[in-house]
Amino acid sequence: MKIEYYSENTWLFSGDDGICTKIPFSNMDARFHKHNYYEFFLVCSGSATHYINFKEKSISTGALALIRPDDVHCFRKGTKNFSFYNLLVSKSAMDTCLAFLGNQSGIYQMLETEIAPVQLQQGETTSLIKTLEHLTVAHELSMNYFNTQLKITVINLLADFFLERVLHLPSEIPNWLGLVVLEMQKPQNYQEGLTALYRISRKSPEYLCRIFKKHLNKTPTEFINEIRIDNAKFALEYTNHAIVEISEDVGYENLSHFYHLFKEKTGMSPKAFREYLSQDIPMEEV
Repeated sequence: MKIEYYSENTWLFSGDDGICTKIPFSNMDARFHKHNYYEFFLVCSGSATHYINFKEKSISTGALALIRPDDVHCFRKGTKNFSFYNLLVSKSAMDTCLAFLGNQSGIYQMLETEIAPVQLQQGETTSLIKTLEHLTVAHELSMNYFNTQLKITVINLLADFFLERVLHLPSEIPNWLGLVVLEMQKPQNYQEGLTALYRISRKSPEYLCRIFKKHLNKTPTEFINEIRIDNAKFALEYTNHAIVEISEDVGYENLSHFYHLFKEKTGMSPKAFREYLSQDIPMEEV
């Protein structure tokens, strides 16, 4: 039997980067369809059957899924209390998030394959619902604010997906190390720094230093500084937060130390970096 489906080939929404809505059972689309943007959904109540590329999967409260462009999917057999948050993300916004995570994160390899839904814990579900609730109204406050918050949310969601999957790491890299690397991408962990790294890895500082040098060609301190500076670059580009606030947010209490490391990594001060980003000129002309 041939299964018919429809295709959404245009961006239908007012926001440049995406939209976030809560969809109840009564508005659920039971037709097979695909689209040219990314879609995250989080089940916040009830249960249903989700079909992706015509494969059946039962989902319930706390199920978090990512639908890629051209994945064919639909919901069927939903309970009357079934509802979910739907976060639609344009390709251009997703490209920005993927670039931020970088090739070494494994994100591009992950997106090459069909991604099964992951089941969040109750606390994680409650926290994510609050984030998505905020996004549903954020675009009414400011589109620029909404677009920034959307990208931050997507980056965090992608990091959470990593933690639930078998990582496509080189065979010589221990799997536990890959999990530690991804866990350290979370703000609360890179802000805490080495203390969090030791706690999450459950390894001694001396052993970690040897393993990091062997497999990542950097020390644990260099690794954490790279994450912090990358997040500072993101904040300088996509927020108007003061530089001292950004320094503290990524984990540096000493502003002078932040300035020194930032210039060491980028070749310019945080202020110059922000000013450069406000100019529409190629990097090589700076």
